[in-house]
Amino acid sequence: MDQKFIYHPLNRRNAPRARVASAKLVVSEYLAYVAVLSVGIVIAIITFAYAANVTVHWLNHLNGPGFFSSEAQSVTRPDLKPFAPAKVAMLPAQ
Repeated sequence: MDQKFIYHPLNRRNAPRARVASAKLVVSEYLAYVAVLSVGIVIAIITFAYAANVTVHWLNHLNGPGFFSSEAQSVTRPDLKPFAPAKVAMLPAQ
């Protein structure tokens, strides 16, 4: 299908306004794109958080209460005592 566009001579005076309208269209489309992506990211975060919550509850129920509770455990031997070094590297001697 061959289409021919005919421009009226009076429309040529509005050429600068057409460029401004085009710039406004580009900005509005960009903002709409960013808004849609933002909404999608928020929905994805909520979905993953809910899925993690369900998984933790499921595992807690499966393995019994207290499965995810943490306790402070001593990793080093009790006979070892921390010490302060006499000299620290990269500092001038006193």
